[in-house]
Amino acid sequence: MSEKSEIRDGMRIEWDVPIRMDDGLVLRADVFRPPREGRVPVILSYGPYAKGLAFQEGYPDQWQRMAAQHPDVTEGSSNRYQNWEVADPEKWVPDG
Repeated sequence: MSEKSEIRDGMRIEWDVPIRMDDGLVLRADVFRPPREGRVPVILSYGPYAKGLAFQEGYPDQWQRMAAQHPDVTEGSSNRYQNWEVADPEKWVPDG
């Protein structure tokens, strides 16, 4: 695990993991995994809307409309890690 890692909300989270590109550029990603060891499938998502900014904080008006029209989206998750237009780690990660 990286030095910035913790187990929270049923997930092992590694923050700002460096990913070196072929041209030397370093990208940073947050990696969400089940807390148990072992091989699990991967869901890789990329979004242009600010890594680490929860949907409801960054886009409160859009969040309110979506939550009102699609309440199933908010069920079973704090939505702390969900960014706009990407998978919600709290729903996909804990069970692998």
